[in-house]
Amino acid sequence: MRVQASVRRARRLSLTSLIDVIFLLLLFFMLSSTFTRFAEVELTGAQATTGSSGTPDVLVRLADDGWSVNGLAHADIASVAAEVARLEESGAESAVLLVRGEAQSQELISAIEAIRGASAIPLSVAQ
Repeated sequence: MRVQASVRRARRLSLTSLIDVIFLLLLFFMLSSTFTRFAEVELTGAQATTGSSGTPDVLVRLADDGWSVNGLAHADIASVAAEVARLEESGAESAVLLVRGEAQSQELISAIEAIRGASAIPLSVAQ
């Protein structure tokens, strides 16, 4: 007795879906590698205290009209950082960065990095 079994033919393999998967994986790894280049910036918020011991020695102000340190106007962040370093040498122990107006986030980050790079004064950020 002879049994006839149906013979299955192999379908042609489509490479389109394989290429799509490889492209998506490549895109995912490219995007995830670009986000690893960003650094973290530690922010400390200024706290309200009572008494004279809570007043900062240095007040850096970032506003729409420019920079100022303890009320004296400065042209750029480099001169602000130099002034904070000079005040640290003369005995300043704390600093507050006061943000007023519509400051860009990149300006804020640049200010924090420049001031922390120029001096070892603890810096708090206030709005």
